Amino acid sequence: MSNSTIKIINPSEIADWNNEILRLNNYSFFHSGEWALVLSDTYKYKPVYFCLFKNNILSSVVPAMEIKSTLTGKRLVSLPFSDFCEPLFGSIDESEIIKENIFNYCESNKLKFMEFRTSETKFPFETENFRTDLRHILNLIPDENELKKNLSENTKRNIKSALKEGLIVKEENSDQAIKNFYKLQCITRKKHGLPPQPESFFQNIYKYILSQNKGTMFFAYINNMPVASLMFFTFGKKVLYKFGASLNQNLPKGANHLLMWEAIKKYSILGFKEFDFGRTEINHEGLRRFKLGFGAEERIIYTTRFDIRTKSFISPETRTTGIHNKIFEKLPVSVLKIIGNKFYKYLG
Repeated sequence: MSNSTIKIINPSEIADWNNEILRLNNYSFFHSGEWALVLSDTYKYKPVYFCLFKNNILSSVVPAMEIKSTLTGKRLVSLPFSDFCEPLFGSIDESEIIKENIFNYCESNKLKFMEFRTSETKFPFETENFRTDLRHILNLIPDENELKKNLSENTKRNIKSALKEGLIVKEENSDQAIKNFYKLQCITRKKHGLPPQPESFFQNIYKYILSQNKGTMFFAYINNMPVASLMFFTFGKKVLYKFGASLNQNLPKGANHLLMWEAIKKYSILGFKEFDFGRTEINHEGLRRFKLGFGAEERIIYTTRFDIRTKSFISPETRTTGIHNKIFEKLPVSVLKIIGNKFYKYLG
């Protein structure tokens, strides 16, 4: 293609990266330079972003991180620990050019596979081998009464119940708040039979995202004690719900419903257009109902891997459920934190 250039770049080295991304269709927070910094700084991944420029303007991009692991193999993932990361293509011709560059890179660097996570459409490679998850999106309007009409009766009851319990909602964005969130996150991960992410992950989220006013946390308090919290990121006119954490016991009914509702109201008033509830595994019916209860539209996330050796696509299995959950839920939080610190970087 004339006047076109392919480059493999690290977005943190491009001063105007976010503005370049915001010009493209189907952008998300996961394409942002801040998210790339969190992943590369926390886990020491190498950013490998395949970019096509037309007349020196970004036209197509497939973000990826190179993961080196003796446990799970050397590979590219687009992107690790991200709910989805749409390949942003200016045209079909551009997608073919980038695809060829990706495969050449993987072969020359002796990578095992590359993993893609897309949600707007199936990835534009011909394959039916993919895992499906769910994504929920709510279109925001600056009218609370209209937004209320989206709520299910069960969601309305839960919000009323939380208010009746005397829950106090506070929006917080400080170093101490991220520490409080991490304490709740460790409890939540143990409940689900999983080790928590390294604390440095959340410290970097605060450093690169929250402290830069590109996200926030909502906490629910009862008797001056935080019992639940939700974390949100923003990019352009879009909001992403990324993490939720709470106490296991004595959590008032409807706490998370109230927190989510307060966030929806805040971002609608501020003029944001899209509220993304993030990824839900296909078998998590309770979480799916929770998100649908706010009137969100349901979409599909497709995850597939291209095996470099066999030149074929395979459907990856989920790693969050299995016999390991029963083992982890019996371990103390202190031990789970050690496991998370040591092994999380290999699992992206």
